[in-house]
Amino acid sequence: MEPFDIFDAGRMAVLADPAGAVFCVWQAKQHKGAELVNEPGAMAWNELATRDPDASKDFYGAVFGWEGSPMEYGEVEYTVWQLAGSDRGIGGMIPMVGDQWPEDLPPHWMVYFAVQDAEATAAKAKQLGGSVPVEPFDTPAGRIAVLNDPQGAHFSVIKLSPQAQESAG
Repeated sequence: MEPFDIFDAGRMAVLADPAGAVFCVWQAKQHKGAELVNEPGAMAWNELATRDPDASKDFYGAVFGWEGSPMEYGEVEYTVWQLAGSDRGIGGMIPMVGDQWPEDLPPHWMVYFAVQDAEATAAKAKQLGGSVPVEPFDTPAGRIAVLNDPQGAHFSVIKLSPQAQESAG
């Protein structure tokens, strides 16, 4: 979608990378963006899931100047995105390999919201008409669950591990 104004808040466009992962870009006006992160209820992380990580590194590097640092994550190589010249992670990328990724699931961006308790949040989502396609599980970054709202929009929640909280702080 071509760039368009959101009243006086800002200007945005809807784009897709070469693999088909859809994302939006934001040019701030009155609304600068997220001021609070990594607190319960606030955004904690954004992550690209893709079947072509090498092409994604090239694309996002060329478009935004991002650099990718590899990080071992189980049996796959996870990529932490950083702004050029910075060592602070601004998002991540996980390759869609293995049985946990259905063949018909397209490449996509996933937003993570911080929570106090992943199980309680998953239960509350179900109670309110949502669903939990991926029940809470542990990762080095914390305890994660994938949820759908009642309309089907997907997002993840994370109870950040103490190590992740320290590095985010």
